[in-house]
Amino acid sequence: MKPKQNNKRRLHWVVTILCFIYAGVALILFVYMSYFTYVREQYPPHSFRNLTQTGNFTGAGFRPPARTITAPFLGAILFGSVVSILAGLSLMNLLRAKETKELKKEVIESMILPDEKIVIKELERSNGEMTQSDLVRRTKLSKVKVHRIIKRLESLGIISKYPYGITNKIKLEKSLYDG
Repeated sequence: MKPKQNNKRRLHWVVTILCFIYAGVALILFVYMSYFTYVREQYPPHSFRNLTQTGNFTGAGFRPPARTITAPFLGAILFGSVVSILAGLSLMNLLRAKETKELKKEVIESMILPDEKIVIKELERSNGEMTQSDLVRRTKLSKVKVHRIIKRLESLGIISKYPYGITNKIKLEKSLYDG
């Protein structure tokens, strides 16, 4: 693996972890604010309690419930934490899928023979698709050799073969060999 790709992958994992950390902190903040908003409504501040006991409301003014003030903030915090969790999960799934694909490609690369690599390279040069007769012509391998290579690569799931007139159309599986 190239160092530049390794650094990019490391950065993506750091961003994924930061998404989960932010979601955790936001959820803790949501619970904390929700709890204290509820408690504050149940038990008013000391000065307000004294006013209600004495009955002297002059100059006290109206104090709106804490729930009406903090409700938009609580909603925004909860929404942010849910979005962050979803972003972290989708990033993690994308990174795992990419790593699985690269590992699968490395395993296949280690299993294929040199002549098979020539056929795959030629298919890659022609955008992953060509006829079997063109493949014979370009690789300069015999028809029998190309037939056997195609049969083996098809059994490994690297290529697909479709009838195409008097020859076959050979397609490289994009799920393994696209960029």
